[in-house]
Amino acid sequence: MTVNARRIAAPALAAMLLLAGCDYRDAPQGAPLRALAAELESYQGSLVATSGVVRGFDDPEHYWIEDDDLNRVELTPLEEARGHLDQRVQVVGTFHYDPGRGRWLEIRSLGPL
Repeated sequence: MTVNARRIAAPALAAMLLLAGCDYRDAPQGAPLRALAAELESYQGSLVATSGVVRGFDDPEHYWIEDDDLNRVELTPLEEARGHLDQRVQVVGTFHYDPGRGRWLEIRSLGPL
């Protein structure tokens, strides 16, 4: 093997070994808000990534993310959402639905778009 071939082969081998050890089970599933609103059961308990604008209400204090068609999902915990009011964001979190409570995302990460 030539010196140039070794220089290329070593990093390629290292990259393959790193990728082979990756666990993609924790990767979020992309889900627009309209899908979360329409397909409740199929996303129940799933880690999802979605985007929209953070909206809120003061009494009682609560926050949600919504799209242009007003598909909404509540955001918890409040402390994570509070600083993003009226911002377009991407949220990664666990989706939940309960007929008595509605839809909510338990936030894992939230950041501006």
